[in-house]
Amino acid sequence: MSDHRPTATRTMPSSLTADKLSASLEQQLGSLSVDKLEGIIVQSSSTVLTDTLNVSEQNTAVSTKNSELLPLTVVQVNQQLPVSQYWQAGRSERWSVFQQASKIASQSKGKTNISAQGCEQGKKWQVASGDLSIQAMTGWSEIGDTSVWDCTIAIDSSVPIQVLRYNAADPLKSLSVNSQTKIADNQLDTDHKNLSQSRLVLDTDTHPSVWQMWSLLCSADSNNDSMRFKNITWLGHSASQLTTDVISRQSINDIITYDDKPLEASLSLDIIDNGVDAEVTSP
Repeated sequence: MSDHRPTATRTMPSSLTADKLSASLEQQLGSLSVDKLEGIIVQSSSTVLTDTLNVSEQNTAVSTKNSELLPLTVVQVNQQLPVSQYWQAGRSERWSVFQQASKIASQSKGKTNISAQGCEQGKKWQVASGDLSIQAMTGWSEIGDTSVWDCTIAIDSSVPIQVLRYNAADPLKSLSVNSQTKIADNQLDTDHKNLSQSRLVLDTDTHPSVWQMWSLLCSADSNNDSMRFKNITWLGHSASQLTTDVISRQSINDIITYDDKPLEASLSLDIIDNGVDAEVTSP
């Protein structure tokens, strides 16, 4: 969530540290003249805060193991940019302890703390005008099974959304990302001709249970919800467990993968013009 354009970050290499990631994010946001954030969303439950914190009694150093990379990054970004909200997939009950240990380790002073909120199905944020909203489509941390904790985000806008591939050399000249798959209109159940709103679905799921749960609990509501949108674009990794049935129920028009590899579920669909520009948004 941002006062400017929403951005999605890919899964990072295991050698990446919170220091490097937070510095990279701050540099990218600065190049786009973003100086404050409405919120940060961690969609992957691989960063759950249920692991035992490794805090040394001698130097109060917090472990930087992979499961803590993104929470640590949130702590550090919050020291440089004002952040109003933090949504965390999975369970976040120990966030305050983690944040305090990180603060002691970094010896940071005078910065405002933020609370971690669960990123769970049905959670929603929107601007006062209603022209932009963000909601969680999946995420059930109350269930004692990490396979359904991943949090898929839908960004809804009253104007077309554009997905850009960040150009570090000249951020303002970042180019539009092409659709890896554009689904033929006759594959969709909804008539989009007279609709104006757009939806971008950011998907980080890693287990088929996520979309199995969604199909059981949310498909009816989602069918009604999707009728509001002229264009629905899915953006995620090619190894996603998204199914053809879910694509159909959500009336997804365009599919984009971070690595430009085909999404398995889309291979059996009738498609048109691979490589066309995606009709996606940023107010």
